[in-house]
Amino acid sequence: MRLSFALLTLFIAINIYAQSDKTKSKIIFIAPIYELQFPLADMKTDFGINSNLGLELSLINDNNIYLSMSGSFLFGSRVKDTTILDHLMDNNYNIIDNNGQIAEILLNQRGFNTSLKLGYLYPIIHENSGLLAYGSIGFHQHKIHIDVKNSAVPQLSTEHKKMYDQLASGLSTSAFMGYFSISKRSGIHFYAGMELMRAFSYNQRSYNHLVGGPIEKMRNDSFLGFKFGWIVPISKRSTKEFYYF
Repeated sequence: MRLSFALLTLFIAINIYAQSDKTKSKIIFIAPIYELQFPLADMKTDFGINSNLGLELSLINDNNIYLSMSGSFLFGSRVKDTTILDHLMDNNYNIIDNNGQIAEILLNQRGFNTSLKLGYLYPIIHENSGLLAYGSIGFHQHKIHIDVKNSAVPQLSTEHKKMYDQLASGLSTSAFMGYFSISKRSGIHFYAGMELMRAFSYNQRSYNHLVGGPIEKMRNDSFLGFKFGWIVPISKRSTKEFYYF
């Protein structure tokens, strides 16, 4: 009887005085990112589907607040207006280079994005995995890249290209929602989701051949993207337990 009472007393004492102090530290990581973007609004008028490739440096603090800064390179192969250089063509619809040969000229989409992001990680499976949502503010720029292959065309010198490239840039905003995972077992860390981006862009050229002067109207350069990031932790959140008996 005394032994049973002693064991019961010991069990109660352990449950009362045993304490677990769980301390969550911040997560710092870099993430190579890829995004497949579907153009909307003015971007849909000018270009086809494009890719966005870049790098992020991010932090999730002990309150699950997500902070990040990123830079990415935008590229695509479809420019919808293929007539911008028609006035340089001869009767056979060719552009002739300095050597009297037919010049090979490709039109592509090029640009870049930079952004600062603020969001929140809603843990679902464990403290390092769950729903990630963020908003961002940044800078966007794009243009038509005129690529003259292996020849020189005087009408398409570096300065003359500026009349045709429709360079545009401006403030950008975005909203993202997706799944974020840092696996405790597999070591595979990633996040993936959908991002809606809007850039308030203006044409940056003082002269554009299509209109014979500047273009002053603000553009609506929007994208709907499917984004994937491969997470490389620099420091991991850890859980420490201290027991007192």
